[in-house]
Amino acid sequence: MRRLVSVSALLTVLAATSLHAQNVAATADVPAATAKPAKVKKVCRSESVIGSNIPATTCHTQDEWVAIDNATRANAREMMNHNPQRR
Repeated sequence: MRRLVSVSALLTVLAATSLHAQNVAATADVPAATAKPAKVKKVCRSESVIGSNIPATTCHTQDEWVAIDNATRANAREMMNHNPQRR
């Protein structure tokens, strides 16, 4: 009789442990799925404004600044290459 109770108790503990493990695995995925996306940090630059002594502050993400800088370099390079006075 004691052995039957011990086996029954052991099976109950194993079943409870198994269910707990399944619940932990199921809830472990939930925060990852509902996690907020990482905030994108803004980078602000002070720029001179033509005709004003007061600089303007412009804020963009780092990726946007990289794109702006690349476009500015490309425009400057194109203007230097197509300048008719350089010939």
